[in-house]
Amino acid sequence: MTSYTPSKDEDPASVITCDMTGLVNQYAGGAQKIFQYSPHEVVGKMSVAQFHPAENVPTLVPRLLKTAVDTGKFQEEVTLVKKDGTRFKAILTVRPMLREGKQVGFMGYTRPL
Repeated sequence: MTSYTPSKDEDPASVITCDMTGLVNQYAGGAQKIFQYSPHEVVGKMSVAQFHPAENVPTLVPRLLKTAVDTGKFQEEVTLVKKDGTRFKAILTVRPMLREGKQVGFMGYTRPL
C-alpha cells in the first residue's frame, strides 16, 4: 500500500484508511491539521466512526459503507467532528480497498468546505 502525500499547492485534505472493523491504519495528508489528533492517537487505536457526530453513526456510516461497496464510491457533503468537538462541513469520499480481489478495508478522502 502506498502513502498519499499532498503537494504544497494542494488544498488541505486528509486520507484515512481503515480495516473492515473501522480501525484506522493510515492517517495521512492533512488529517492531523483537519481533525486535530496526532497520528499516534489515531493509528491502530481509533475507529473512523469517531470522526462523525455520534447521532450520525447509526444512519450515515452504514449507508456510506454500503454505497462504497455497492458502487465503488460514496461521495457527499457531511458533517464531521474535530478532536475538540468542533463540527465542520466537508466533502467525504469513501472507497473500498481491495487486496488480491478481497476487500480489506476502506479509504476516506476528506476535503473541508
